[in-house]
Amino acid sequence: MSALRTTAPQVLVARLSHESHAFSRLRTTLAEFGREELLFGDEIVERMRGTRTELGGIIDAAQAQGWQLVPTVSACASTAGPVTRAAYDALTEPMLRALAEHPHVAAVVLSLHGAMFVEGLPDPEGDLLCRIRQQVGPRVVVAATLDLHANVTDAMVRYADILTSYRTTPHVDQYEAGQRACALVRRALAGEIRPRVHLARRDMIAGMDLGRTLREGPMTRLHARARAWEQREAAVLDVSLNAGYYMGDVYEAGPSVLVVGDGDAALCQRVADELIDDAYRWRDQKTVHLQSVDEALARCREPAQGRGPLILADYTDGPGGGGYGDATALLQALLAANLPGTLVGLLHDPESARQAIEAGVGQALDLRIGGKTDPAFGGGPVAVRARVLAVSDGRFVRSGPFKTGTPASIGASALLQCGEVQVIVASNRVQAEERGQYRVLGVDVERLNVLALKGINHFRADLEPIARGIVFVESGGIHATDLRTLPYRNVRRPLWPLDDTAG
Repeated sequence: MSALRTTAPQVLVARLSHESHAFSRLRTTLAEFGREELLFGDEIVERMRGTRTELGGIIDAAQAQGWQLVPTVSACASTAGPVTRAAYDALTEPMLRALAEHPHVAAVVLSLHGAMFVEGLPDPEGDLLCRIRQQVGPRVVVAATLDLHANVTDAMVRYADILTSYRTTPHVDQYEAGQRACALVRRALAGEIRPRVHLARRDMIAGMDLGRTLREGPMTRLHARARAWEQREAAVLDVSLNAGYYMGDVYEAGPSVLVVGDGDAALCQRVADELIDDAYRWRDQKTVHLQSVDEALARCREPAQGRGPLILADYTDGPGGGGYGDATALLQALLAANLPGTLVGLLHDPESARQAIEAGVGQALDLRIGGKTDPAFGGGPVAVRARVLAVSDGRFVRSGPFKTGTPASIGASALLQCGEVQVIVASNRVQAEERGQYRVLGVDVERLNVLALKGINHFRADLEPIARGIVFVESGGIHATDLRTLPYRNVRRPLWPLDDTAG
């Protein structure tokens, strides 16, 4: 950002994003952030400029407004268990140190998730915003973008002037969220507005159809009403609808509505209340319904209607929701069916990937694949005789609609042939996102008959358009759909659907 004038307003920018699964046995260390995204200082601007991310939107907005960016840290890790306190401290320290070194910053713009949990610290985003506010005082504008699966806390609202969330699932509007936050910051710095955040939630931990916006449903109806409020009332600057993350066992978990307002606090709170009341009335409406493994197999055996693969989304094992990515119930069924043109993957199994790479392309070997994290969720390892078709370091640049232009990796990986079924074993535990994850191993997914992947939402942006259909599968993974089976200890009660008396 050397072209910006030194007299320009200084705006500190940082990203710290993690969705923390309270019931996962995996802990999220600093090394896990390093596998996904861990950037510092000017490297953030160099790597993230031109990408379809919040930081890409913030960087472009800063350029347009003539701000002097103070980039500090950008860290993101795949959904897993709680973040270690050591990792949290290591990632927040550069932000707080930069604030001390730049005492005249005009604004702080953060890219957060909103559903992070740190060991011993259930509300890390609220904690971070509090510490920032204590350091900069009341006059500096503090803004943050949020994932629409944020569990928004009272502390987050108290210490931020501006909170704005994604509006799509899959999240293909991250860039726009960054731009939207900066547009409000610009107006606040110019003295045009004095933003304040208003919050509403109800006694539910699930709802809003998990935030899905690809089909007409409760979330699209809520968005239509939210946009109408923004257009009709000048005091309503921005409305965010958060579906929440029900795998987060924290007191304030669940859907919420945020309204960034300028004056007329009563009106802004009424808007938030009316929208969350609508969400509560529609809480059990869904656009996705899961099928059993047997039902999914039956669909595979039906004559193909249309072109492209039939996608079997192993929903309850999807890493995007905290699944381990190595459950084998669906894999075992597909191996037994032995249908030509079937591919299973990405299956998280660094051990099998290493063994296949060491054996080499063209070699056959005996493997025990998958099911190694916790066999209680979706089955244990499966013994196979496999031939190695291809190997890769797993690196690629995202070219689909989700996080376009950012580097990614499935880790050291191998494509295996097991009878008529192909399997990808990968060293990194990542959700299915796009076709680029398969191209690194020479796989053209458009030519498949059946693609069984580990996914919940984001794969739909790039893969649904080329599929002849999608079946969402309940395979017994840790991303459970019956929330009453989970050992919640910290959420407020009563709470729908955990308690019959909620509401």
